[in-house]
Order: sequence, then C-alpha cells, then structure tokens
Amino acid sequence: MKTQQAAFDPIDAGTAEQDWCDLLATRDAWEPRAGPLVVVSPHPDDEILAAGGLIRQWALAGHPVTVLSVTDGENAYSRWDRLGVIRRRELIKGLRILVRAHVAVRRVGIPDGAVSKHPQRLRHALEAILQPNCTLIAPYEHDGHTDHDATGRVCSVVTQGSDVEMVRYPIWAWHRYPAAGLADLRWGKYLLSADTQRAKARAIQCFASQIRPPWGEPILPPNVLRYFARPYEAFIL
Repeated sequence: MKTQQAAFDPIDAGTAEQDWCDLLATRDAWEPRAGPLVVVSPHPDDEILAAGGLIRQWALAGHPVTVLSVTDGENAYSRWDRLGVIRRRELIKGLRILVRAHVAVRRVGIPDGAVSKHPQRLRHALEAILQPNCTLIAPYEHDGHTDHDATGRVCSVVTQGSDVEMVRYPIWAWHRYPAAGLADLRWGKYLLSADTQRAKARAIQCFASQIRPPWGEPILPPNVLRYFARPYEAFIL
C-alpha cells in the first residue's frame, strides 16, 4: 500500500529503524532464481545501499551481475562541478571493495533529475541487457524521489509479460513512510553473511560525496545509513 507522499529532509529523524525491523522480522527469506542479476540504479550509491550484499554474494557464487547506472548523480549539489565524474569513480571504487569478482557496469547517462523525461532511452538500455532467465532488481516506483519513481515505472513496463523476474527496493521510503503504511506489501529478505555485511559497510563509505561533502548537509547522514546496515536486504516481491 502506498502512503501519501510529503516533502522530506534526510537530516530529519525519519521512521525509526526499529519500526522496520519489527515489520520485517516475520517476513520470509528470499533469493533470486539461479541466473544473471541486473541491478538498476538511478544514482551511483543506490545499487550498493539497497543491494550491495546481494551483488557481492551473487557474484561470488559465479552468477553474472550487471549494474545499470541510469544517471551520474551530478545534480546532488548544485555548486559542485564535475560531481558526476566523482560519483562514477566512487561507484567503481565501491564495487571493487565490495567484491573481487567481476561486476559489469553499464552507464546510461540520463541527466540527473530527468529520468521521467527519457523513458525510451532507459527502456532501450534495459532491453539491451535483459535476458529471459535473469532477475531484475529495480527501485520502488513510489520511493519518493522523481528519478527512483520514474526508473521503477519503466522497469515495470519492460518486464511486464516477460520471463524476467523483477523485485523492487526502497531507498527513501525507509525514511519517508511509516512502516505500517507499507505493511501490506509482500516483502522478502535476502540474508547476508557477516563478511558481506562488513564488505558492504566499507563499500558504502566510498561514497564520500554523499556522506562527507565539503559543504552543506550530507545526503546520506547516519540516520539514513542505518537502514542499510541490517543483516539482510529487504525487497518488495
């Protein structure tokens, strides 16, 4: 069930992590079917925040893993020149720290904040890499960020009626929505080993532009990062 969207600020406390832990405690474990994995990321960092553990363990198990990087996130801070280049480098560094196994990265290059204006460009990029037996990890279409929502909608259209299995991940919904507002959704938990939890935590720290910017408030302050430190990753099935 989608709740009413409202303006939010990452610095605000947001929904208590314990509320989400209580909601997810009784939800079943889940994992993709054997085969290729495609993780669609509206901005560099979304893929590791939401599915870094899955990426690592799936790649180590010998399955092909591809990250489709939709935008470069260049507009996160308006005064920061060449931020897109910095964020792409942070992503590559984060993936290398996350897992030594190969993870392919495909850059779409849609302008940050404008995914809703380029649905066909994203659709063509998806259709070029999706295979019938793969699993698509996509953003939740009601996450509350325009790029996340638009990306999720395009992913739903592309996979409708296909053999591709799609599951969705929240990023800002953890912060924005009360847990009870999303309790009716079907959730699955992908369990992470202790080694994977440590590797994911190190990889997240590579996104210094979002965690420790040279000016202004961080986009990923500690109260937001707490949602991504669980011993599992939660997906909407």
